[in-house]
Amino acid sequence: MNGPNLDFMHTPNGDLNLAASYMKKAGYSSGKYTGGQKLLMVTDSASAQKKVAETALSTLQQLGFKVNLVAVERATMYAKYCSVPKAKVAICPSVGWLKDFADPETILDLTFNGKNIIKTGNSNFANLNDPQVNAAMTKAEVVSDKAQRNKAWGDIDKLVSEQAPGIFWLWDKQPNLESANVNGVTNNNVATWDFSFTSLK
Repeated sequence: MNGPNLDFMHTPNGDLNLAASYMKKAGYSSGKYTGGQKLLMVTDSASAQKKVAETALSTLQQLGFKVNLVAVERATMYAKYCSVPKAKVAICPSVGWLKDFADPETILDLTFNGKNIIKTGNSNFANLNDPQVNAAMTKAEVVSDKAQRNKAWGDIDKLVSEQAPGIFWLWDKQPNLESANVNGVTNNNVATWDFSFTSLK
């Protein structure tokens, strides 16, 4: 299988004609989804997250998808919907994942390994359970040489991308405010203040 075509990266603001061409490649001759299934989308009800979801909803509707958008508090979004496979949520535009430390396994394994799909608290939000991806991860988990490990997980990243279980997302810019008498230190892994190193002046 060839790698994913990244034509859309040249049009970051969207290109419905390009999207329609992908729909045609998926078997929808009109360029729009023609099935009767209604998809469930669950989003964080916070204003910024809800606006992102509404933008995604508009795009999906223009491509023929019927979508039921539900906005709930963030804790409920995870606990009742997006982290619960039996809830059958098709689209969770507000979920996120941060690495625990600087290793590719911390990004890819819990989010795309089929063996990590659990009934509640599930972080494989796409419920991706591809035998080839799972097997490659099992082998890569025990590789200790840094260069070989990065290569193995880089290959897995390509395998996952070819399945398209999620979409590209840009980090939004987040203000972290500190008082004039505080030496604030941010933790890049969790995108917020690191209280272990933050101190008073």
